[in-house]
Amino acid sequence: MPLFSQSWYLDAVCGKEGWDVLMITKGNEIAATMPILTKKQWGFSLSRMPLITPYLGPYFTKKFRSIKQQEKLMRVLTQQLPKFDFFDQNFHPSIENWLPFYWEGFEATVRYSFLIDLEKELDEIFQKISSNYRNNKIAKAEQSIKIVSDRSLEAFYEIQKKTFEKQQMRVPYSFDFIKAFDAALEIEKARKVFFAIDEEEQIHSVAYLTWDEDTAYFQMTGSDPNFKKSGASILIVWQAIKYAKEILGKKQFDFSGSVIEGIAKVRQEFGAEQVPYLNVKKFGSTLLEVLYKIK
Repeated sequence: MPLFSQSWYLDAVCGKEGWDVLMITKGNEIAATMPILTKKQWGFSLSRMPLITPYLGPYFTKKFRSIKQQEKLMRVLTQQLPKFDFFDQNFHPSIENWLPFYWEGFEATVRYSFLIDLEKELDEIFQKISSNYRNNKIAKAEQSIKIVSDRSLEAFYEIQKKTFEKQQMRVPYSFDFIKAFDAALEIEKARKVFFAIDEEEQIHSVAYLTWDEDTAYFQMTGSDPNFKKSGASILIVWQAIKYAKEILGKKQFDFSGSVIEGIAKVRQEFGAEQVPYLNVKKFGSTLLEVLYKIK
């Protein structure tokens, strides 16, 4: 099961009372599950994506993954959904067929993540990175930047704040939220925090890597805008990729999605494969739909 659909992860990002799960059994076996966020806001019932969670959607156990089985199970899942005013989920990239949701009046938009195949040799992975990144940014950064993991979570959050402030945006999560989130990931031994620092101990860039059985997720990152020319933000990605392959032994490295042009181009420079996933929506309230479109 993907990291983001596991119960302890959902407890961390939604609170124990903030989510539910739809489940279909066949005999004594679980055939399909689908976590949903349950939240009331402005008098509306919203089922949206939790904070810092790239994917949710249906999950099918190994015996129930044929297209025909998935379609039958999806139709049942759509019927099990509680009444909502707005449903909005990103399905995991492994879900390619969403027709039963379409038949029930849902809409979908294609988004993209970027994946690196970690079962290839490390040198082959490195050679797929653009020559500009390999020969300039990474090589330059390695002369003055080192990657460590012994800095505080507070320091990580401060760099995150600077990243958002540079874009004139507020950080979408509080430090208390990140602290509780990190504590849950640490208990499960499912995360590693990286800091790119210079000789004066100044933090240039940070990265937060998480993982499940097969995949490492580049889930959060940030950089101090005062050091944007140091190459640290590129070096830290390469170190995370190496860690995922050499230490964790994962099969793939997922950049956790982005359709923002600048971010997408950076992922492409790393030789990552562009992989589609679906953002599935449906309004149950005409008023909320009108307000949403006005906004």
